[in-house]
Amino acid sequence: MDSEAADRFVRAAYYLDRLPPAGSPARAYAALLSVRRNAAQPFGTPDPARPNIPATIRRTLADPRNGVYAFESSHSPGIVRTHLDRVDFGRAARLDVAREGLVGDVTDRYEAAEPSSFASA
Repeated sequence: MDSEAADRFVRAAYYLDRLPPAGSPARAYAALLSVRRNAAQPFGTPDPARPNIPATIRRTLADPRNGVYAFESSHSPGIVRTHLDRVDFGRAARLDVAREGLVGDVTDRYEAAEPSSFASA
């Protein structure tokens, strides 16, 4: 078995093709994340023969139909969700994704922030 990106992509495509109908957004997210986890590069000592294959840090989902962006960190077992239609991006909203215990719907936990320097260019 190999951990090259192309091999992990083929494995993910195989499992995606075999997912049953979800029935609800929550079940769809769970099913998709199960495939993403299966294709993730695990933590551990890098293979000396392949030093440029980094561990997977975050797995993300975007649901444009329901306006939800979700992710899970490899450092935490919880899934984090944001309802994009309820975030005030006009005030350059920021979420500290490294915060301990970040889990569930975090839409109301965004804070005002100064715009990024690249955003004003």
